[in-house]
Amino acid sequence: MRAMLDGAGPRLRTLPTGETRRYEFYIQPIIENLVSQSVLEVRKPGAWQSSRDRTIHRVVRGTELSGEIMDLGYLREAEEAWPVFRSLREERALPGLALQIGMPTDFTLTFIAMGASGIRTHRHAFLDATVRDITAIRELAGDDVVVQLEATAELVLLAKTQPFHRLVDGMLGLGRGIAALAAAAPEGTRFGVHLCLGSLRNKARGRLRDARPLVDLANSVVRQWPQGRVLEYLHGPFAAGDVPPSARAEFYAPLANLSLCEGTDFYAGLVHDSPTEGQQLETLAAIENALGRPVDGVASACGLGRRPRGVADVLMARADSLAGALDD
Repeated sequence: MRAMLDGAGPRLRTLPTGETRRYEFYIQPIIENLVSQSVLEVRKPGAWQSSRDRTIHRVVRGTELSGEIMDLGYLREAEEAWPVFRSLREERALPGLALQIGMPTDFTLTFIAMGASGIRTHRHAFLDATVRDITAIRELAGDDVVVQLEATAELVLLAKTQPFHRLVDGMLGLGRGIAALAAAAPEGTRFGVHLCLGSLRNKARGRLRDARPLVDLANSVVRQWPQGRVLEYLHGPFAAGDVPPSARAEFYAPLANLSLCEGTDFYAGLVHDSPTEGQQLETLAAIENALGRPVDGVASACGLGRRPRGVADVLMARADSLAGALDD
């Protein structure tokens, strides 16, 4: 948390906890913790070298899965981070800064833990456990916390089924599910939605042909967003922004149809360490040209926590510099 403040403190809208117990493999530690709680057990072992090679789990025999018996760890993470956050916010004189707690959606968490069959039979338990922690975290921190819902499986699925992705969203209710998770949380809860393509071992789980699935899923979420819950921002992943210059206009063109509600910012997830800053500025310009307006902020495509500290520091410096270009 201190490292992020050192890198871009005055420009940060939210300060993530750093996810210190789950930074390397993100969802895997959450699942392994459920195994240690005797809630899940291994059905098909995997080496976690890729998303296809992950371990698939099932409910422990004789156990009825429910949110009440599942501890996803988000509340504990918030309780550890909260006093650190308050101290740093006061030290840096950033009264408007909010604490960010990242949570995979119930669809993403269930799919990665239990596969497609788990979605049909056990997603409700993951939903209940997630909402219980959101409720407790809001009781702890009130309006000073933003819950970031991370929809990885949803966007990967749409990317892999393009150009039939709208049909898939309609059949599975992916946008509706994200909105339903927010609706189940206490009124007044602040949210961000982080659409994502994953980064297991720094590799995305899917690749967009163009930005259309991202735009269609975002619009679906916004159309169905519940009243009384604040959608502060929506993040779109653009990986390294490595679309060839000749294809940029066509790739980003669907952003013209992005329809966010008033008060919802759009963050372009293009910050990466491999392109030059000049190349990333060109990508940012292409995104804004398609969008028809400046973006409201920049971010990496899939967080900093799964990168070595040195790379994370470089990414924070790059984000700070690109955000400075927005100010100009």
